[in-house]
Amino acid sequence: MPAYKLALFDLDGTLTKERSAWEYIHRRLGVWDGYAEKYQEAFLRGEITYDRFCRLDAAIWKGMKVSDLERILQDIPLYEGVEDLLQYLRSGGIKLGIISSGLTILSERMKKKFDFDYAVANELGVTDGLLTGEIKINVHYDQKGDWVRDAQSQFNARQEEILAIGDSTGDIDMFQMAGLSIAFNPLSTRLESLATFSVYSMDLRDLIPSLIPHLGIPEIRKD
Repeated sequence: MPAYKLALFDLDGTLTKERSAWEYIHRRLGVWDGYAEKYQEAFLRGEITYDRFCRLDAAIWKGMKVSDLERILQDIPLYEGVEDLLQYLRSGGIKLGIISSGLTILSERMKKKFDFDYAVANELGVTDGLLTGEIKINVHYDQKGDWVRDAQSQFNARQEEILAIGDSTGDIDMFQMAGLSIAFNPLSTRLESLATFSVYSMDLRDLIPSLIPHLGIPEIRKD
């Protein structure tokens, strides 16, 4: 049984119940229906690139206070059991990382709240506390491999020492570069076919019984 060193998580739809932080913000601001959704549809039809899609999305929020965006994301619902699953993995000496094509505002909040060791996502432009409408695209939605390699190097982990947890086709790179992969409420049959196993649940603690035989880490008992 390999000793796992690093667990890499997708964020949107894996740790949060919302599949997209982008869409969640748009809906909260009332700019999704008939507006921002058109950009997503154009991207899915192949009419615009992913970079163009992100830049059009970010431009909608130009002039908005970062603090207002942060307040919206404070309300994004998380799956039950996040802390317990992370504590279980941490009890085996496993480092924890987030690789997300969402937003650093959310990934950094999650990193701080749950003590992740690593987090990367896409960064909105900010000047004097206001969004500029620009974005630095660090993580392309289906090109997470570069960041898996970066985390591997940082934590000195071989492929067989990595486990990956995700929910969509954007996580295929992570699954292919991990020794153990878990599809959590997967949207994609292809992702599910690549996964070591799949779990359908509203509680991340339900991953633990299936992980025990692979990790050899006993479940933490709470009195």
